[in-house]
Amino acid sequence: MIALIILISFAGSAGASIAETSLKISLIKYDPYPVSPDSDFSIWVQVKNVGDSDVSGASIEFVPKYPFSVKSNESAVKYPGTIRKNDEAVYKYTVHVDKNAYVGTNTIEIGYRVDSVFTKKEFDIEVGNDVVDAKGTVRLEKFTLQPEVLMAGDTATVAISLKNSASEYTIKMDGKDYSMNAQIQSAVLLGNEFIDVTSEPYFNAGIVGPGDSLDLSYTIRVKDNTPDGTYFLDFDLKGSARLYSLNLRIPIRVDSSSIQTALSETPELNPGKIVLNVANNRPNTVQAASVLPVGNATFEPAEYFIGTIEPDELFTVKFDMKSSSPQENVKFRLRFKNGNNWHESEPLNVMLNGSKTTQAQGAAKPSILPVIAILAAVLIIIAGFFVYMRRRRAKSG
Repeated sequence: MIALIILISFAGSAGASIAETSLKISLIKYDPYPVSPDSDFSIWVQVKNVGDSDVSGASIEFVPKYPFSVKSNESAVKYPGTIRKNDEAVYKYTVHVDKNAYVGTNTIEIGYRVDSVFTKKEFDIEVGNDVVDAKGTVRLEKFTLQPEVLMAGDTATVAISLKNSASEYTIKMDGKDYSMNAQIQSAVLLGNEFIDVTSEPYFNAGIVGPGDSLDLSYTIRVKDNTPDGTYFLDFDLKGSARLYSLNLRIPIRVDSSSIQTALSETPELNPGKIVLNVANNRPNTVQAASVLPVGNATFEPAEYFIGTIEPDELFTVKFDMKSSSPQENVKFRLRFKNGNNWHESEPLNVMLNGSKTTQAQGAAKPSILPVIAILAAVLIIIAGFFVYMRRRRAKSG
C-alpha cells in the first residue's frame, strides 16, 4: 500500500512537471487600462506549446477570484484542441469588475489543464477611475544584437529601443484634449523553428512620455544545426485601448564561418620555430582568441593569446619549440568567443619534417620519360636491323 501511494505520488508529480513544461500561458493585453469598478473589460490570453511534442486535450480556464468574474453568458473554459509544438493560441474573455473592487493593483487567475493536472498563473490588473485616454504611439528607434552574427548553438541578447516621437504632451481633437503618453501593456518577442526566445515577455511595462524612450532586452538561442541564413523574429507590442499595436520583424543572422589557422613558414625554414597565420573569416568581431599547441614537445609560449580579431584581420603568431621526437606531428587548436559563446576551430596539423621528406623524394626521383625514349630508340634500331638482315638474305637466295 505504501509503495502504491509512493508510485501515485510520483506519477502525479511527473504529470505536473510535464504539464508545466508543455504549455506557457501569458496575459497579452487587457482593455481598457485601467479598468473601472462595476464595469466590463476584455482580456486576451495566449497559450503556447513550449514542449517537445504536441499537446492534446488541454483546456484553458478562467479562475473566478474577487473582484473579477467572467460574464454570465460566456464560458470560463476554452478548448483549443491539439496545440502542436511551437504553436500558440489566443483567447479573449469578457470579465466583470465588482463595484467594490480595490482601486489599485489586483490579480486575476488563468490556468490550463492537461491530463487532469491544473496549472494556473496570476496576472496584475490595474483598477482605477481614470481610464487612459491616450493617443500616443511608439516607434522603433533602434535594435542591436550582441553578438552581431550568431553561430548554431549560440545565445545572444536582442536590445530593442522604442521611442515616443510626439513633441507635445497633449493634442486637441474634436474640442477634447488627449494625452500623448504611450501606454505599454505588453511587449513580446516570438521565437520560431530555428531560434528560441528564452527570456520572459514584458507586461505592464509602463508609460512612455513624449520624447522618451523605453529599452527592452531579450535573450535568444539559436538551435543546434541551424543552417546559415537570416531569420526573422516577430516583435508584438500591445498598448492601451487607443494605442496602435506595433508589429515588427527583427532580423537574426546565422553564419557558421570560423577562424582559420594556416602554416606561415615550414619548420624546415625556421628550425625550432612554428610560425602561423590566424585570420578571422567571420563577418563580425570575435574576442578572446588564443592558439594552443598540442603535441610531444615544449612550446614557448604555452598559449598564444591574441584577443580581439576584427573581420578579415590577420595575425601572425610564433612559437619556439623543443621536440623530443622530431618525427612526430604537432597540432594547434584555436579558441575564441562569439559574444559570450565559446567556440573552437578544427585543429591544424603541422608536419615537422614531412614536407622536407616529400620534397626530397620528389627531387631525387628520376624522370622515366628519358628512359622510355631510349628504350624506344633501341627497339627501333633492333627492328630495323632485323628487317635489313631479312631483305639481304632474300636477295642472296
